[in-house]
Amino acid sequence: MIALLRAGALLVNAGVAFGLPLWFDVPPTGAAGIAFLLAVFSWWACGRAPRGKDAPEEIRQDAFEVAALLDTPPPQFVRTLPGWTAAVVRAPGGYGLLMGRDVAKAHRQAVMAHELAHVRTRDLAWEPLTDGPIRLVAPLIQAVPPLVIVFAPLCVFGVPLARATELRADRVASARVPSYPHALQEVASSGRWRPSFLYPSLEERLRVSARAS
Repeated sequence: MIALLRAGALLVNAGVAFGLPLWFDVPPTGAAGIAFLLAVFSWWACGRAPRGKDAPEEIRQDAFEVAALLDTPPPQFVRTLPGWTAAVVRAPGGYGLLMGRDVAKAHRQAVMAHELAHVRTRDLAWEPLTDGPIRLVAPLIQAVPPLVIVFAPLCVFGVPLARATELRADRVASARVPSYPHALQEVASSGRWRPSFLYPSLEERLRVSARAS
């Protein structure tokens, strides 16, 4: 299913990037150039690593242990950022891991497991050209809901793809890190959960995680 969603998202994104310039009477060669530039921008934006401090040895060691549990190459770098957040980003020859400083030690490996699961399933490599565009404009849509009409083509495959990859990361993380479902429940109970149309409901994520653990 994810492979089909990826193919659909790729075709839709390419069609939007090439078709909109043609709609405004841009010559085909110019439209192709614009589409190429948009693809390059998406690739850059989805892989840009926010600035952060190099993580302490304890956090780096946790990342290496989780990578071993998931049978994934270790990250090229581990950085800490303010707040409660986590992400993986592309890096030369691999990927980097970003961790929020507010992530409790008890939840750290579980949060890392979810992010590294995206690396294991190669979501990071496909994201820029498939669900990346809808992820980039999601903050705009949430701030100004009527904009969903403008970005409707990106939502057709991008939203279900984003949700499907999140659930798959939950399954992989739960299967490799037994504490993951419990940590997910505790994070949800802490009030830090931020609903988004790009993500499955908490109830669905908990069900998937419980079945996979």
